[in-house]
Amino acid sequence: MTKKFILLLALSLMTCSACTSRPVLYPNAQYKQAGEAKVSEDIEYCMEFAEKSVGKDSRGKTSVKTGVQSGLIGGAIGLGIGIVTGSPGTSALAGAAGGAAGGAVGGAVRDNSNSLYKNFVERCLREKGYEPMGWK
Repeated sequence: MTKKFILLLALSLMTCSACTSRPVLYPNAQYKQAGEAKVSEDIEYCMEFAEKSVGKDSRGKTSVKTGVQSGLIGGAIGLGIGIVTGSPGTSALAGAAGGAAGGAVGGAVRDNSNSLYKNFVERCLREKGYEPMGWK
């Protein structure tokens, strides 16, 4: 039961950390005039345009890659601790899950600074009359 819980927790953290952030816009005159549907359409357009133009190291790719690497390291550390304490399987699984979860979150935080992509999206939105305030 504990092994399944730890594994599910690690996978859910990795999945959540792979969520794509989106620009947050100030509700200026253009925003109000366009309406929510058009604003969402314009954001999607600018994000796709940026991805095609400058590429995008997706948050999910880096998060998962970092999570897997950290999971392997955590598993090795857990195995070492388990050999000493007498429960290598449980300790290795716990170490792998903890390492994967921590690595995925760390990867998402580092990925949050993909400035070329974000700058491209923000410029596109400004050219459409919006005022980007940040990302969420």
